[in-house]
Amino acid sequence: MSLVRLTVPGNILLLGEYAVLEEGGLGLAMAIDIRVRVEASPAESLLIEAVWSGSTLSWTPGRPGESLLIDAVVDAVTWWLRRECGARIRVDSTDFFSTDGRKSGLGSSAAVSVALVCGLLHAAGALSAARGLEARMLAMRAHRRAQGGRGSGYDIVTSFHGGTGLFRGGADPGWDPCALSGDPRVLIFAGPAPVSTADAVSCYGRWKERNPGAARDYLQESNNAILSFVRAGSAAQALPWLGTCRKLGIELGRSIGVPADLPVPPGLDPHWCKALGAGNELGLCLLPPGAQMPPDHGGLRVVPRADTGVTWEE
Repeated sequence: MSLVRLTVPGNILLLGEYAVLEEGGLGLAMAIDIRVRVEASPAESLLIEAVWSGSTLSWTPGRPGESLLIDAVVDAVTWWLRRECGARIRVDSTDFFSTDGRKSGLGSSAAVSVALVCGLLHAAGALSAARGLEARMLAMRAHRRAQGGRGSGYDIVTSFHGGTGLFRGGADPGWDPCALSGDPRVLIFAGPAPVSTADAVSCYGRWKERNPGAARDYLQESNNAILSFVRAGSAAQALPWLGTCRKLGIELGRSIGVPADLPVPPGLDPHWCKALGAGNELGLCLLPPGAQMPPDHGGLRVVPRADTGVTWEE
C-alpha cells in the first residue's frame, strides 16, 4: 500500500453554543475550507510528525504524554483494530495559526483528530473504516478523551462530513445537511479577550446543576429558535430567529458568568451579528445577500465554506 494524502476542514458552530452539550440539543455548524493536511504510509513501527506554526513534534509509542490528543487517537485506533498500528504519518495544521502563532479558533484539534484517525486506519489496511462512520466514531472517542471526557462532538462531525448541517447532540450525535437561508457570507471578527471553552463549559455545568428548570427552558427555546432559523424561507424570515439565538446566548452568558455580548465592528448591522461559540472571544456576522462589506474591514475575516469533509488525494 502506497503513500496516501488527505485533508480535513476546520469547523465553526454558528448557533447552539451550550445546547449541543445536551442529549437532543441542536446546533447549526459549518465546515471551513482551512484544512489539516496528512500524509500516511504503512511502516513497521509508528511515527507521527505533527507540524504547526513553525513547530514540530515527533511522537512515537515509546514517548507518550507529549501530546494528549495523539495519545488518545492512537489508543482509540489500536482498541478498534485490536492490534498495534505501524505507520509513518505527517499531520500539518499550520493553516490554522496566524503569523504570530495564535490559533484561529476554527476547530483545528477536531480536524487533526479526524485526519489522524483516517490516516492510521488507511495505513493499517482498514480502508472502508477509514472512509466510513467508524472513523468518525473513533475520532470523537479520542477527542472527548483528550478534552477530559467533555465535548459535544459537533466539531468532529462537521469536519468529517463537511458542508453546513444541523447537529443533534448526545452520546450518538446526529447530522442533517442543510443550507443557510439566503446564502449569506459568513464573517468572523475578534471579541474583547480570549475565552477558555473548557472553563466556559464548566461554568455552564455548574449553573445547570443549580438551575435545572432554567436549563431545560434554555434548551427548549434554543432548539426552537435554531429549527425556525434553518426552516426559514428567506434571510428576512431568518433574521428574527438569529436575534432570538443572540438574546438567549447573552442571557445565558450573564447567568453562568461567561459574557457573550460583544462590540460589533463599525459598518456591520448588529442584527446580523452574535458571539461565535462559548463566550465572546469571536464574533459572527451573517452578511445578507446584497449587503456591502464595510469600507474599513481590516478586522473582519470572510470565512470560506468547505463543501466536502474528509478529502482523499491518493
